Amino acid sequence: MDFSSGIVDALDPLRLRLLVEVERRGSISAAADACGVGQPSATKHLKTLEAALGEKLIERNGRASGLTEAGRLVTAHAVRVLDTIDAMREELRALREAERGTLVLAASTTPGTYVLPSILQCFADRHPRVDVDVVIGSSTWVAERVMRREVSLGIAGEIELPHGVVAEPFLEDEVIGIAAPGQIKLRRGRASLAEVASQTLLVRESGSSTRAVAERYLARVGYRPAKRWELDSNEAIKRSVRAGLGIAFLSRLVVEDEVGRGELVSFGVEGGEPMRRAVQLLRPDDRGLTPSERAFVTTLCSVCDARVAGCTAGLPPSDRGRPGRPQAVMDTAAAHQSQGAGGRPKTGT
Repeated sequence: MDFSSGIVDALDPLRLRLLVEVERRGSISAAADACGVGQPSATKHLKTLEAALGEKLIERNGRASGLTEAGRLVTAHAVRVLDTIDAMREELRALREAERGTLVLAASTTPGTYVLPSILQCFADRHPRVDVDVVIGSSTWVAERVMRREVSLGIAGEIELPHGVVAEPFLEDEVIGIAAPGQIKLRRGRASLAEVASQTLLVRESGSSTRAVAERYLARVGYRPAKRWELDSNEAIKRSVRAGLGIAFLSRLVVEDEVGRGELVSFGVEGGEPMRRAVQLLRPDDRGLTPSERAFVTTLCSVCDARVAGCTAGLPPSDRGRPGRPQAVMDTAAAHQSQGAGGRPKTGT
């Protein structure tokens, strides 16, 4: 039997459903009622189905109707086709509501370690069937992954963005000076420029937003370190500072526990401004968000009290666009560790 020319007519879901209902209910009129169409329309659809298949499917006997042998064969297949269509619709609905899917994120080291885990914990509670892959790298590296469409979304500090990537701030952060207790002279929590310049400066690698922000602010007060060492992780810098090898400028999120325990002291530079920066959501500028990405953004907004692309929860209109400082993130920052997957881990923020 060759009915390729009429395959579209044959696979019309309404026509298949009408045929199934004729078998179940014993008449075209009852089948029409079950499918929500009028009897004349139902009769026309069924005749079109018969013509498309080249077979008589229905035997009419007064007001009652039954199926021919061919009709029963087609109905058996029609049930499976309709079940498949229903399953497809249900899966699409679930995908739209982000009940299933995969979210691929790239995050720079500081937000990836101290911000993202709290957001993902909330996201996992709301959308337990969405898989999440996270890769960690420097802010510049994250932006490059977003530009190349290797990840869905990125979270990074302030950097110069490549073409095709847009950034929306959602969290305010501050870069602060740290030193071992007693290593530098402080007056009201601030060190003189000469005191700071006499110390070895421990910095993150090139591509780190933390390093770029600190260098930008320090250049404004004419700061030039006596010596500079480059290390590739926040932890390495903190341990080196505790050992008295130099001073550093890191995110407050990274050092607040050590400062609180008295293992490090924090400071500002006399004559300098607070080194504030925004943690940003990075996304491609030429495509919309997938359901799982939109769900993540909504979670981010609710946790960080901000409003970014695709967010359906956040600040009142008067405060939209202002980066927030989430209490949930601050309360659990040091208790979480990031975990990379799906790509080669790199360092930086």
